[in-house]
Amino acid sequence: MSFFTSSTIFSTHEQIKEALYKIQSLDSKEREIVYQTLLAKLGDGGVTAEELKKVANELRQSGQISEIDKKNLLALIK
Repeated sequence: MSFFTSSTIFSTHEQIKEALYKIQSLDSKEREIVYQTLLAKLGDGGVTAEELKKVANELRQSGQISEIDKKNLLALIK
């Protein structure tokens, strides 16, 4: 059990879509990959800041998004 709880960034698929469309560095293929990955995390009460960081890092390390895309995704955490 964790004593630190990360804040929820997204609680609906609409919020994810809206945020991703604001990131102009993502092309349609990358946007879909990020969307599907975050959508899978949504079922556990929303996407937290920690989950968003993890997804951005994993997608960058696997070469599915660029460093700029990663930076822009992390900027969604306020």
